[in-house]
Amino acid sequence: EIKIENPDADGEGEIWVKGDIVMMGYYKKPEATEKVLKDGWFNTEDIGKIDGRFLSITGRKKNIIILDNGKNVYPEEIEVLISNLDYVEECMVYGYARKEDDPLDLSIGAKIVYKTDVMKDNYNVSDLDAAENIVKLDIEKINEMMPSYKQINKLVVTDEPMVKTTTGKVKRFEEAKNL
Repeated sequence: EIKIENPDADGEGEIWVKGDIVMMGYYKKPEATEKVLKDGWFNTEDIGKIDGRFLSITGRKKNIIILDNGKNVYPEEIEVLISNLDYVEECMVYGYARKEDDPLDLSIGAKIVYKTDVMKDNYNVSDLDAAENIVKLDIEKINEMMPSYKQINKLVVTDEPMVKTTTGKVKRFEEAKNL
């Protein structure tokens, strides 16, 4: 079984699941178990909505960027678009404070690690400045497809890999604090 808990006006909310294949709890961690299991329902900590018989997962609860206008931005949605660019090795979308004195006035930024061999072979580019120009043009095209509140306003382009966990996931918060 699947349900959407605390849905917003669009029907998006936390995804909860229940059934025989759902875990019984975290081993020797009753506090952690209590946070995610309620009456047999498991909180996946994903955000999504149900449309007929289909479940759409829009992002992770811990990754949501909540803007000062109340709009939610799911980094994964934008990262999929960026990842479709042939030269992107990895990318990360994050929220950043536009002003130092107002940490809640967020805008959208992206860090993109490009593949040097693809830039060289497909775009005849061998330096960071030239690669950055190509990336900026493609980000402008992506921005044109999105509402203004989801548009990327800050861009970091590099060929240096991002910091990752032992399972290979980007350490979002560690990366973002260094940008």
